[in-house]
Amino acid sequence: MSKIMGVVHVKGHRWPSTIESILSRTAHALFKETALCVRSSRFVASTAEFCAYVDETKAVICGSPDLLIHDLRSKSTYLVELRLAPTFGDYTPFIKMAAIKLAIHSWLLSNYYVGNSEWQSAYIALIHYSKQRGNALSAVLHPICIRVTDSIRSFIANAYRAWRNKSMIRVSDCKLAKLIYGKKFTRCLNEEVLIDAPRDVASMNEAVNNRLFRKWRAP
Repeated sequence: MSKIMGVVHVKGHRWPSTIESILSRTAHALFKETALCVRSSRFVASTAEFCAYVDETKAVICGSPDLLIHDLRSKSTYLVELRLAPTFGDYTPFIKMAAIKLAIHSWLLSNYYVGNSEWQSAYIALIHYSKQRGNALSAVLHPICIRVTDSIRSFIANAYRAWRNKSMIRVSDCKLAKLIYGKKFTRCLNEEVLIDAPRDVASMNEAVNNRLFRKWRAP
């Protein structure tokens, strides 16, 4: 997974420095430790690794979500991606990278559990620098629902080829929308993204869509 994500380029995104990487690893460790220690009769946190053989690449692709939250009542599983945005400014590019990673994990999870639902629910937990007095860091949480389609599989294959060829994959708003919602359900008109999604999904994703896309609309 790290090799694939290493060739993905989103405008405005940068990889953390050495010190920022240490901060990110520390945040991830504390986040997982705290979540795994929570005791609840309904929600259970866990970690796992999912692998899938992708025919187009003749390779096994593996990925480990930062966290899985299991809802014992509804018998559903939520993916969680924790991302550090080392910036005081616009952290949108880091949300986009988190969404891309969650899309890949969603496909790997669906491939692992054959017959999984069309939509995968997830959360982006983002930590960024804060200018507020007394607060060095601030956090935001965005729910996101991802349609699991072959668009994600194609993206994985293309990213793997880019890694082998030592090239990059540039992800525009249009390409990102097709990754999250599927090519068959997404159209791009000039700079506006048109998304065909159920009303409840469009409502759930409204806040994160405002971050992911410059212009978007759900019929």
